[in-house]
Amino acid sequence: MLVAMSKRLHAARTFEHVIETILEDTISLHGAEYGNVQLPIGDNLVIVAQRGLTEPFLRTFMSVRKDDGCACGRALRLRKTIVIKDVEKDAEFAAFVQDAKAAGFRAVQSTPLFTSDSLLLGIVSTHFASVHVPTPIELNTLQLYSAVAADHAYGLLGNAALDEKAKQMNEALYASLLSTA
Repeated sequence: MLVAMSKRLHAARTFEHVIETILEDTISLHGAEYGNVQLPIGDNLVIVAQRGLTEPFLRTFMSVRKDDGCACGRALRLRKTIVIKDVEKDAEFAAFVQDAKAAGFRAVQSTPLFTSDSLLLGIVSTHFASVHVPTPIELNTLQLYSAVAADHAYGLLGNAALDEKAKQMNEALYASLLSTA
């Protein structure tokens, strides 16, 4: 599966297409119902791509700090994959349980996307409608894929700064939300 995912990734020729491919591949790998990719702006994360998440959820998670108790905030802070098997039973996630219920998910995983030089590209998260833990093979595959994906994305970024690209993509995502509201 990793080979097929890497081929799709390397077929992507723009930064935005790489981000969309990362999202699609990760949702498919995990068999998840929902997902998003966040990129850093300063010390925060902003959503730049998503599948299936509600507008209220997207507004709540428009900007996430590393000290937030959500999975992506923890992944940013701890620099490792965070799996929350059941958000309703996770004390650190308690502030976001109502948002999760309204969005229709019960479990989440968030994985940092680091280049081979340990630069953080962003975080990819998958959300599951039921209590769930990705298998060790799924998590290992995502870990291997994340370095390939981050390296390829950074290679396509060129001279653009990551935080500027993140702002641009985040603004486009939320502008499309407002136009459909």
